Amino acid sequence: MLIALLMGAAAAAAAPAKPDAGMIKYNSIFPVNVPESVLEPVRGEVGVWDADVELYVGDPAKQPIRKKGVQTNRLVSKGRHMLNEFKYTDGSYEGTGMWGWDAYNNRYTGIWMDGDHHLIRHDIGYYDSAKKTMRWEADTIQPDGVTTRMRITEIFEGPNRTFQMDVMDAKTSEYKKLIFMTFRKRPDPS
Repeated sequence: MLIALLMGAAAAAAAPAKPDAGMIKYNSIFPVNVPESVLEPVRGEVGVWDADVELYVGDPAKQPIRKKGVQTNRLVSKGRHMLNEFKYTDGSYEGTGMWGWDAYNNRYTGIWMDGDHHLIRHDIGYYDSAKKTMRWEADTIQPDGVTTRMRITEIFEGPNRTFQMDVMDAKTSEYKKLIFMTFRKRPDPS
C-alpha cells in the first residue's frame, strides 16, 4: 500500500502541469496558434510620426524642456515586428528600437538603444485593446548608477498617440514623469 501510494505520488509529480488558460505557451518556434489580434498595436505604429516632446530633467524651474522629433516606424520580419527610429529634429538625440509579440512569454517584448548610452534596454509590454493602451516596463539606471524601474504608457487615438515615460526613484519608490510625447501621424505619401 505504501509503495503504491509513493508510486502514485511520483507519477503525479512527474505529470506536466496544466497551463493557466490566460498564459498558454506556444510549443513551437513557429507558433501557428497566435491570433492576428496581437499585431494590432504593432500595426498601429506604422508610418512617420511628428512628435512634440517634453523632457522633465535637470533644474525643475526650467522644466519641461521642449523638443521636436520624428519617429519612422516600419514593419519587419514579415510584418510581425516593429522597427522604430526616432530622432530630435535638432540632432541632439537619436534612438532605435524593435518590438513585437513574444509568443513564448505571452507578452510584447522590445529593446531600445540610443546614442546617449552604451545600454540596450529590454522592455516587456502588455496591450489593452479596449482602451487602446500599451504599457511597458523595464529596468533602468539612475544617474547615480542605481538600478531602478521605469514604465511607459502609450495611448493610441487614431492618427494621434501619447507616450509617457515615468522613472521610479530608488530611494522613495515614487514614480516621476521623465518624458511626455504627443505624436501626430503624417499622411501616407501614396
